[in-house]
Amino acid sequence: MRPVIPDSGVVVRFHMDLSAITDWIMGDAIEIAALLREADSGEPVATCPGWTAADLSGHLATAYGAWYPYNISTPVDQWTPDGLMARMGRVGGGGHQASIADFEAGVGEFMEHCSGSDLDTPTWAFGGVKPARWWIRRAGTELTVHLTDAASMCDRDASTNAECHSEAIDEVLTEVFPILDAMKAVASSFTDEASAAAAPPEQPVVLIAEDTERAWTLERGSDGSARPLRGLTVDAAAVGTGSSSDVLAWLHGRPLDVPLRVEGDSALLEQWNLFHRSQF
Repeated sequence: MRPVIPDSGVVVRFHMDLSAITDWIMGDAIEIAALLREADSGEPVATCPGWTAADLSGHLATAYGAWYPYNISTPVDQWTPDGLMARMGRVGGGGHQASIADFEAGVGEFMEHCSGSDLDTPTWAFGGVKPARWWIRRAGTELTVHLTDAASMCDRDASTNAECHSEAIDEVLTEVFPILDAMKAVASSFTDEASAAAAPPEQPVVLIAEDTERAWTLERGSDGSARPLRGLTVDAAAVGTGSSSDVLAWLHGRPLDVPLRVEGDSALLEQWNLFHRSQF
């Protein structure tokens, strides 16, 4: 039985307040560092075939030691690719344990920016402009997904709660899906391999996180871009339901112990998994 979801005419509080989000980030960061230290550098990451613990720690060192602190703290008129690359070149190159230390130091710096008074400062966001606070939920989402990866190395379950998983789902759908083309262009610039983001299908679908009773309708706008909306807003051709952790894992192409339950066109629902299909 589906949960009762308020329709689009009802105001629903989807965004956690800032203190709750920073608590979420710090909790996940502490847990992931402990898991990484427990793993040998060559330990395979079960949820990311081909990756080792050293690959994961190096990625996190770059993300949280450079990418997120630089982007949240640099006004858009001062942001440059060279500035970002210079920052990225200073972390993640000293081996597994050094990368963990770079990751922890970077998280500490990022958290200082999260408590600053200038979170409305315009910052670069994949070629567009977003207030600095935009980067906080982006950082929380990525960290939560990689915590699941780290936990898989040690055959554990991450302790992130359902509310935080749902916040991450909301961030991916409402903030990331609409700018997938820009994100893909930035990703391609790092690899010199031009490729486009996956295009949204014509028919809408719905995703439901049953443990938090939240839902999202995924539609294609008149301009051909993805236009996700909170709540059940249309008679969708497919509805995918699962726990908030499973819906988030599905969005990132992680293996699921229990597949999402699908009512309707399952192939259409998979076509709407745009973030995973765009190979981020």
